[in-house]
Amino acid sequence: MERTFQHIALEVPPARFENWEHFVREAPEYSIGLEVMDDTPGHRGHHVHFDHHEGVIREATMSAAMQAYIAVRQGRLMEKWLQRRRPVPVYVWNADQDVCLAAFVLEYHELLERAEVKPLLRWIVQYNNKIDVCGGLYPVNLDELVKSHFTWVFEPYLQQRIRGKTQGDEALVKDTIREVCNRLLDLIEGNAGVAPITVQPEILYASPYDFVIANEKGHPNCRLVLAAAGYTNLISLICTRPNGRYTYSIIRGSPYDDDVFPVPKLLEALDAAEDLPGARIWGGSNLAAGCDSELGSSLHWTKVKEIVEPIIEEAYLATSSPASR
Repeated sequence: MERTFQHIALEVPPARFENWEHFVREAPEYSIGLEVMDDTPGHRGHHVHFDHHEGVIREATMSAAMQAYIAVRQGRLMEKWLQRRRPVPVYVWNADQDVCLAAFVLEYHELLERAEVKPLLRWIVQYNNKIDVCGGLYPVNLDELVKSHFTWVFEPYLQQRIRGKTQGDEALVKDTIREVCNRLLDLIEGNAGVAPITVQPEILYASPYDFVIANEKGHPNCRLVLAAAGYTNLISLICTRPNGRYTYSIIRGSPYDDDVFPVPKLLEALDAAEDLPGARIWGGSNLAAGCDSELGSSLHWTKVKEIVEPIIEEAYLATSSPASR
């Protein structure tokens, strides 16, 4: 199959779109955004945004790739829009697994529009949906992920994850998406490799209040290892950037835990401690959040611990006391 994009044109804007009005104003008609806007997912006229971060109930919202999959498979989105604009502009901000997979679904839409979808592709889309909706902490069988080529397909994303989002990395973002798409084609054609999971996250701090702070060392498979080990509430140091700032994620393993890990309160407290007054550094949903992918955080993990533990302790003890039952 063709290994250059024929149906989509990747665009990496200089900054994320602030809202729908900004996206509709700046992007031409028949444009698609993949996790590139600080606003809700959906469509307005001939603009579509696939996302599951802002303004959503995380556990009830499909991943961006699954949203694209349904739009292509059931809604024939690309078949219709390519009659009006060719190629279709697809705006991206980074090249994580979900974005790469969504881009593949849009470019190779004809595979999905057939009566029989390739089983391995369908499996990867479905498994990515579960893992991504849960912020990477979906309990998995690691051997199954390796044998099904899941870890191998997304291996090219490692390079950007280690670096974090930076100004001027448009070529890296596009190249990463293209490399993942090539591996998905190899998968479909029966030429996929395997990538054993050998990385081990470092547990920096294990709290008595049922959360851990872990160093992922920039590797996306670390969170899979943590999930398989039974960890749920997680503050993850993804990487330390070349400029000395940090990339963090905050993952709440379940919405049914009596709010013992109150993510919105943690975000508010961490934002107040940052070194850029007025800037929104921390944000996200009730289950998966983190610091800005480009700005990063100024806070060392020990400072993060100092800020969040009293908040989590208070919530934990409040729900554990007899009066709260």
